[in-house]
Order: sequence, then C-alpha cells, then structure tokens
Amino acid sequence: MQFKEIEIKFDAEKIKREAFLEIIETLPIRKKMNVSSYDTYFVNNTGDFIRYRWTDDKGELTIKRKTIKANNNDRIEVNLPTAGGSEFPTIEAFCSLLGYKLNFEIFKTCSIFWVDKVVLVYYVVFDKELNELRRFIEIEADEDLEWESEEKAWAEVLKYEKIFEALDITPQNRLRKSLFEIFRKPLQLMVV
Repeated sequence: MQFKEIEIKFDAEKIKREAFLEIIETLPIRKKMNVSSYDTYFVNNTGDFIRYRWTDDKGELTIKRKTIKANNNDRIEVNLPTAGGSEFPTIEAFCSLLGYKLNFEIFKTCSIFWVDKVVLVYYVVFDKELNELRRFIEIEADEDLEWESEEKAWAEVLKYEKIFEALDITPQNRLRKSLFEIFRKPLQLMVV
C-alpha cells in the first residue's frame, strides 16, 4: 500500500489521556514515542493543501488527497523528508512557486504507540500561542508495513476501533474531517 493512508480519527475532548493509556498498557506495544511538532499548512486556489511538519532538527513535506469525498479514512499520502525548521523559508518559497500560500499553523503534542500492525495516537492540538484547541485519537494502519491488501489493513484498524469501544470510539463517532478541514482559514483570509 505504498502512498496510502488508512486511518480513522476521533474527537478526544471528553476522553482523558489516562483512560486511553490504560487500554494501551494491555496491548503488545512494539514501539512508543512522545513527540511535538509544528504543522504548517499551505493551500492553493482549488483548496488542495501541502503540510509541512517540522521540529528544529527535522521536517516532512506532505501531500494528501482523498480517495473518497465523504471522509478522510482512505487517502493518498506522499511524504518527503526535509532538514527541519531552519528550512522553512525554502519550503515556503517552494510551495509558493507551486501555487500554495500559507494558510495556518498548529502545534501538536502526540503520544504514539505502534501495536501489532497499527499506530495508535492520542494528541493535543494548540494554536501558535500554545492555547489548546482540540484533542484527537487516531487509529492508523502502519504505513511502513507490507500489507497484503487494503481490506486487511482496514480489518486491522477496525479490530482496534472495537478494542477502544469503552471510550466511545465507535464507527458512529468517527470524524469525517481532516485537521486541515477543521482548522483551515477561509481562502480570502490567507496570508500572501
């Protein structure tokens, strides 16, 4: 599944991080990481976006496109590693030449767990002044693994959705919007 993202996202406003971690502790964790980074979004006139995720020492330029208009559960995703925050002027100029202008920036702090064949994440989104905006939980098929089929990847994601059902993680509560769709500024308010 090269260049595919299969994930489901949930609003975690009423889900305590500790409750999420209690369930995580019962699972076979392969790897875990706590990480914080900036996500800077550039948008073009058609509403497509490029995300630049960065810290001081590394970065990643990402393009995502929906494969289904109704939600963000199944998308094309291409990630390009970069050197980091010091590259921001170059990234901004590159995006500008492609027709993308700065739209907004958020800061995220994430608790990430690789379990079996999925990646489980609890994260908090802040504005540029570090005021908390929202909390989310994601369940994603590990894109670094070789999947036999998209159906197998979906089955694994759904298996973990069921494990977190006690936290109200259910199909009915899946978010349909991406972070870009949730936080983007109207095109006329974009910084040029």
